[in-house]
Amino acid sequence: TDDSSRLTTVENPTLITNTNHQEVKLQLNATSSSHTKCCVCRENLRDHSVKITSQDRDFIFFSRNIWIPVGARCCSGHLINNLLSKEAVDQIKPFSIRYQELSSSDVQLLLNKAQTLFENGKKRFSFDDPRDLNDDEYCLLTSLSRDNFNDFVQIVSSSTIRPSCNRSIRTAVGIYLCKLRLGISNRLLACMFQIADKRTVSRIINSARQAIVKSFVSDNLGFGHVTREDVIGHHTTTIARELMCGGDSTDTAIIIIDGTYLYIQKSRNNEFQRKTFNLYKKRSLLKPMMIVTTTGYSVACIGPFLSDFNNNDAAIMKDILLRNTDHILSWLKEHDILVVDRGFRDSIGVMKALGLEAIMPSFLDGRRQFSAEEANESRCITKIRWVVEAANRRLKQFKYFANTIQNSSLVYLESDMSIACALNNHYQPPMTRSKLEDEEIGAQIMQLRQQKNKIQLLLEENNLIRRFSLWEIINHTEIIDGFPIMTQDDLGDLTFGNESSFNFSQLSVFIGVFQLKRARSYAEERCSTTNLTSAVAYSVHRCKIVPNLIRIPTQSAHSNRVTYHPTIHFTDQAILGWWCDCFTGARFLGCCSHIASAIWFLSYQRWQTQQRHMPSGEYKNLTTDSIQVSDFYDSSDDDDSQRYSLA
Repeated sequence: TDDSSRLTTVENPTLITNTNHQEVKLQLNATSSSHTKCCVCRENLRDHSVKITSQDRDFIFFSRNIWIPVGARCCSGHLINNLLSKEAVDQIKPFSIRYQELSSSDVQLLLNKAQTLFENGKKRFSFDDPRDLNDDEYCLLTSLSRDNFNDFVQIVSSSTIRPSCNRSIRTAVGIYLCKLRLGISNRLLACMFQIADKRTVSRIINSARQAIVKSFVSDNLGFGHVTREDVIGHHTTTIARELMCGGDSTDTAIIIIDGTYLYIQKSRNNEFQRKTFNLYKKRSLLKPMMIVTTTGYSVACIGPFLSDFNNNDAAIMKDILLRNTDHILSWLKEHDILVVDRGFRDSIGVMKALGLEAIMPSFLDGRRQFSAEEANESRCITKIRWVVEAANRRLKQFKYFANTIQNSSLVYLESDMSIACALNNHYQPPMTRSKLEDEEIGAQIMQLRQQKNKIQLLLEENNLIRRFSLWEIINHTEIIDGFPIMTQDDLGDLTFGNESSFNFSQLSVFIGVFQLKRARSYAEERCSTTNLTSAVAYSVHRCKIVPNLIRIPTQSAHSNRVTYHPTIHFTDQAILGWWCDCFTGARFLGCCSHIASAIWFLSYQRWQTQQRHMPSGEYKNLTTDSIQVSDFYDSSDDDDSQRYSLA
């Protein structure tokens, strides 16, 4: 039986006697002082027991009104970084009422400690005691969980950083991470952490930055921190090896390269302003170059570079290779694969001259649409390359890099980027992992990537692309029994079989997460409502000469003058194929957003009964569209002396 259940606790420490002017006796709620039982869980102590620290004894006395005698011990599992965990503090219960004799110096010491705890309790934010903030608050302020933050502080503490009168090591690291995570000013940080002024905050941040770069970055970022063999063995996905190497090579490194944007202030220096003004974004910015593996692990972050016309992605890549930045050429070997986007076109020759294989999507070169083979090839590349975009997005989760960076901070920008990437490498999980079915999926994609789109051939043979008279307009309800019904999982794994028939178990070609996200937007515009569970008018064009062939005119999301015509061939049990007249609509390894929207609505959404609230449908009503009344225009033919009246 737990004795504490029968114990009448003391609400406040009570003065029992005053023997003389030097000593007092207090009646206190106390835990067990036994060295054989844990004072937290009261289990028998084993070999790995530890003594309760004076910091924990004081904290529990003032916060829980429980006195822990000197020398009391607990199980080591109750500690985190040598301090009792929050769960252990909540678990402690008084074992007895103890009469504790305290000298005048002991009382004075308790009063001083109470004053210190009171002052710390008034602070808005404090990293000094790991228990002051919960796990969610640590993630919000620093991007790290509480355990990861404690581990990070332990690593940084091994450097030359020392505590000062203004802050502890934990506070210095915490303030620096808050600067990166929240992107707020030093003045606001001074207010949050009750520091004298912003200059003191700046000195704290600089001390933390130097310590982190010295003790942490080199072990978690750069071509020197990870071997090529480690990248091949642990940071390369199976699907990437299948699509890029045909599954044969186990000695080929695959890395993905892309630049990202960091916006900066305009400069009063004309030359610097010209060289940092980007004609594409119409803003002043700098460009770091991200080099990641197929799992999203950052091998290196090089830069930042200028962003004018002479500093495009291709020029930056040539500079990195020809200067052998960060010993990249010592790391890479002949026939290693570099996956890049179209902006690297002018650097392909340099890569090939160095014996490297460059993988890049095709160019339209004035055509209206990619061929099926080119579109399929591009889909294979984007299926691998998306992780570098995710790595850029993960970097921008540190709001310091998403906001406009002050030019006075540019001197530290390279260090700040390296620290953010190193933190992501060390504490964030991989963006994607290999799956058991990836090898089979990759092999079957390789077999289909060179095949032509049979629906496109069908349309061209019957001249159905341009002859609108061969199509009749119907409502979607007229094919309600003829179109196959699917689930969300089916849509995510939409597949083709070798016999031009749809089969969920043969080959995952993935419509894609992006396409499914865009599907609702196109369907809502088609139905002129965000409530797609009600009776909506969703018109469909049905072919008059080919059974079960439909197309759905879809307004472009970017241009009022452009309408696409996603075309679908189906039976009541299968989707036989698709084609669209957009740039990538001829591919059948996946599909474009226009086709995804049509399939999503006809096979899934129109069968749903639970309405989803979509606030974006009301945004247009919050503003005024002046085009609805703006029918008056100036004309040089009008008589300048003529006056108009509103009457």
